[in-house]
Amino acid sequence: MLLLIALSEARSLRKAAAALNMTQPTATKLLQDLENNVGLALFERGRRGMQPTIYGDVIIRHARLVLADLNRTRLELQSLSSGGTGRIRIGAVISAIPLLLARAVARLKQQHPGLSVTIDVGTSDALVPALAKGELDVLLARPLVLADRPEFNYEELTEEPIQIVARPGHALAGSQRLRLGNLAGSAWTLLPLGTPMRKVLEPIFAQIGPGEPRNVVETSSIMTMIALLQESEMLAVMPADVTNFYIRHGLLCRLPISLPPIMGSYGIVTRRDRPLSPSTMTFLQHLKATMQRFE
Repeated sequence: MLLLIALSEARSLRKAAAALNMTQPTATKLLQDLENNVGLALFERGRRGMQPTIYGDVIIRHARLVLADLNRTRLELQSLSSGGTGRIRIGAVISAIPLLLARAVARLKQQHPGLSVTIDVGTSDALVPALAKGELDVLLARPLVLADRPEFNYEELTEEPIQIVARPGHALAGSQRLRLGNLAGSAWTLLPLGTPMRKVLEPIFAQIGPGEPRNVVETSSIMTMIALLQESEMLAVMPADVTNFYIRHGLLCRLPISLPPIMGSYGIVTRRDRPLSPSTMTFLQHLKATMQRFE
């Protein structure tokens, strides 16, 4: 399995063997034995090195999942042997963090202090591949990146409104009749082009002026956005749960412009072909209980 993954990344039997500290003849025999066992060609040589066939792509994908499961088993055994009660790896979009996820995980740890919890934060399109590879156990993500991905289950949690924000004391903060057209020429800090947020913002920016804003600092870090807003007259568009958290702490103010819920909803994403671990099921119970308190 390690050889298959190394070959898929290096595209060279010599480099793959070196990465695994084995001789090239040993790697060649391993690959030949595997192809003989399955009765199919898994790689073919070409100008760009060794490329996986359609059969190779399938077995490589399963090899990644098996190795991820083995690693997860090893970590859970380590946790149990040191007095823990398991391990869970959660992926989440930023909007789920301040209220829903933070409260659910806090209650989870109160009842299960020995449970090892890892949280990866990112955009939905960046997190879904990690779930597919078995690097995460569960996601809180948006369904728009799950089109034509039948290997995932999706359970909706809540809609995700967005707001335009600035630092307290911004020149536009006290405006009473502010419209999108008044923001023409403003500087912005935004998520990078190609992210789901930027895609759905296109009709909003079309009402401000032609095309994308020109004066933009792009970053995938909310912390960087907050810092830039504090030091400038920039504006940002963020999920309401995130902005409300920073507004309560006096770091942001919301501009009085109502935006439609163009981000849609986000929810729980899991793999169909992997049973949920006891740790994951316990986390989801706390998550749904926290969600009910908001309703």
